[in-house]
Amino acid sequence: METETSEGLHGIVPMRFIYRSAEWYERLYPQAAQWAEDCFQLVHRFAERRPRSILDIGCGTGLALERFADPDVERCGIDALLVMVEAARQRNPDATIVHGDMRDLDLRRRFDAVTMLGGVFSHAKTHEDVRRTMQVLANHTHAGAVLVIEGINPCALLSGAAGRRNWSIDVEADGNSYRGDAEISIDLPNSLFHLQRTWWMGDEVIEVEESDHRFMLPLEMEAHLNHHGFRLAGFADNGELRPSNMSGARAWSVAIRNAD
Repeated sequence: METETSEGLHGIVPMRFIYRSAEWYERLYPQAAQWAEDCFQLVHRFAERRPRSILDIGCGTGLALERFADPDVERCGIDALLVMVEAARQRNPDATIVHGDMRDLDLRRRFDAVTMLGGVFSHAKTHEDVRRTMQVLANHTHAGAVLVIEGINPCALLSGAAGRRNWSIDVEADGNSYRGDAEISIDLPNSLFHLQRTWWMGDEVIEVEESDHRFMLPLEMEAHLNHHGFRLAGFADNGELRPSNMSGARAWSVAIRNAD
């Protein structure tokens, strides 16, 4: 079996086993379709007027862009992995989808909504990564634009409310059975969590993938957003943004762009 061992653009996203094909990725993350639906609902809920343009950063296989499909909506996407760009283009042939780095994206225009799903923002691992990514978000949104960010919930991860930090995924593909055993460890001084996943085919280890991800608690996220011209409109552990005790596995942030 061939897997990619090089890293994504400028090393921001490792070319891990989970990204070996669009079909494989969607088998591992069937919940991505629900993330796209929740994102669609949140954008329309918080938008001042019906969105006419959307930018999906880290668009993956293009599920969110597909949900926003409308002849009156201009859709753009960016991903650091070519395999995802190609899949998103196939799913959304009338959208503009580019290969690039979220830290230095410059499309020279602004949008009614910007979305980042599936933990994309967590790939901004350093303070400088966060600053550059936040500036990109500010540069691509106008006053009143909606920003939606979704990823692993650090509140639950750090408190233990999310349950075990070890889990397994079983997948049937290519006529074979695979198991991915995952383990998360926390690097508190650097605000990172380290993910290691060992892939098995039967009794044979075929891949070990590792990656680091930045985590931010609600007040830190709000401070970065405020500094870059956004107002945090909601932070919750569910896609409906219901009030919660932040014990759920995923976190959703919705922000509104202030006037320049």
